[in-house]
Amino acid sequence: MEFLAEQWLPILASAVIVWIASFLMHMVLPLHKGEWRGLPDEASALETIRKAPPGSYMFPWCSMAEMKDPAVQEKIKRGPNGIMVVWSGPTNFGASLVSTLVFYIVVGIFVAYLADHTLPPASEYLARFRICGCAAFLAHGLGWIPTVIWFRMPGFWTYLFDGLVYALLTAGTFGWLWQQ
Repeated sequence: MEFLAEQWLPILASAVIVWIASFLMHMVLPLHKGEWRGLPDEASALETIRKAPPGSYMFPWCSMAEMKDPAVQEKIKRGPNGIMVVWSGPTNFGASLVSTLVFYIVVGIFVAYLADHTLPPASEYLARFRICGCAAFLAHGLGWIPTVIWFRMPGFWTYLFDGLVYALLTAGTFGWLWQQ
């Protein structure tokens, strides 16, 4: 755990830099503008959805035992098919922003741990950049891919690009502020 005392500055700095970049990429730049849309006849859809308690839903729904039923197969074939998450209340943006920053700090801790255990004590900037960038890309760029595969989330290339940018920012910060 000595690495935490030595590398607290790049851990925190990279987290804040990535957090700011994430804000800019989602709120200022047009990269994520077309990801979300409203439902047609939203008022009617919301009336139906209000009857559902908070949770994750898949439609059309069936148990594993019902999957082979021809009627269920027809519902699936006919569509629409999808997933939906009903929250327990309005989004708390403050809590989400803080939770995201905490996640970026945790990523920084793992990046520092890996770099501390793989790099020689007097490593050069480029060596730190490569190791830290690779580790950060594993977290920021690749960690969400199973969700995309299974739940068909849109924006694959956009989120992969986001992850690459976050990894490069993390790598640059660790390369710059690494304590020898």
